[in-house]
Amino acid sequence: MATISTDGFRQLADLSEGERHAVRRLFDGHPVFQLYLEAGLASVSGGDRSRTILVGRKGIGAALGIEFDDVTVRTIVGSLDPDELVVACSVDRSAELHVAASLRERIVALCGGRVVADQNIRYYLRPIEDEPMPDPRCRRLGEADYEVVAALYRAHHSATIFSRWMLDDLQVGLFDDARIVACGGVIARHAGLSIANLGNFVTVPERRGRGMARIVMGALLSALAVDGIRLATLGATAENQAACRSYEAMGFVLLEERAELVVCPE
Repeated sequence: MATISTDGFRQLADLSEGERHAVRRLFDGHPVFQLYLEAGLASVSGGDRSRTILVGRKGIGAALGIEFDDVTVRTIVGSLDPDELVVACSVDRSAELHVAASLRERIVALCGGRVVADQNIRYYLRPIEDEPMPDPRCRRLGEADYEVVAALYRAHHSATIFSRWMLDDLQVGLFDDARIVACGGVIARHAGLSIANLGNFVTVPERRGRGMARIVMGALLSALAVDGIRLATLGATAENQAACRSYEAMGFVLLEERAELVVCPE
């Protein structure tokens, strides 16, 4: 792979064609990282400035970043030099750092006592085929639903990373007598790859354990099948064993487990 210069994190839109080609080679064979990259590149063509990247000078590592309303998420892939790892960990707001397990101790040390949760993230895959019709109690959420959905996350799953722009893509709510009781949606998608990443599943406490997430998932998969998406991915905190068991029961299979470090602001 060609040597790539690095000046810290840059906008994805600022990568040269040579750099894009090299990073694509680095991410080749990992559908989650491929999706993150290609969906990010597609979004910047529409003016999105929330996607950033640090590319290693040796061309064997990179860190992808995305800015949500209240948190920065960075995913380190491959091998970065020590000074590049320092840059990758340097964020002055709340952050999640997703890294290989072999980097866990080094990244924790670089964060200097700011790690408030040291846990693991599991990446899952599931093919999308001829999916059943969605439950009629489900509907697509839109901009007008933002306050209701944001309040649902604040009340029942405050760790969820949710931003207003996420309602631009497919988000599904399950309603009972006009009250939302569960939801989830698309975090990223890329038509060329035929892949979508799903997440932000939440159910109100009194309805948990009654299949609400499965109903929402069914509606999402049905809509994505119509759109021509053929592979669904998602990330789940490994320590949330109930959620992992639920996704596995829905046909998702484990791709990889990595360290997920939650970092507080400086």
